[in-house]
Amino acid sequence: MRHLPKILLILIISQLSLKAFSQDNTAKALKNEKVAFLTKKLQLTKEEAKKFWPIYDEYWDKKNKILSNRKRLAEEFIKNVDNLTESQTIEYTNRYVKSIKAESDLISEYNKKLLQILPPKKVMLLYQSNYEFKNYLLKKMQETKK
Repeated sequence: MRHLPKILLILIISQLSLKAFSQDNTAKALKNEKVAFLTKKLQLTKEEAKKFWPIYDEYWDKKNKILSNRKRLAEEFIKNVDNLTESQTIEYTNRYVKSIKAESDLISEYNKKLLQILPPKKVMLLYQSNYEFKNYLLKKMQETKK
């Protein structure tokens, strides 16, 4: 009985480690699937891919930070919605719009970078392919639920 707390602690840590490992593997699998999907859609040459992926990954790192901050903002708003004054609510709307503008500024910045390394048709195909990949994932998730 003396060892029960230690055993429980070890079990909890093991479960958390497995969950983190599983999430990490899922993220890696998803990333690999996206790389294959976009490489095929864009028909990237080796030289293009060598230049493209670091820029694309950098873009998504920055975009994910913006989206994460926007999500936190929305969650914070929902949590406090019943206690906010009108001026506080206006501040939330301004922060939300600022987040959308930051995302817009980011795509504008990276559009210029992408056009320096890829033909314009491939850049536009990238935008369309990102949309297609998102739809592909949603469809895949729906099929998994069935």
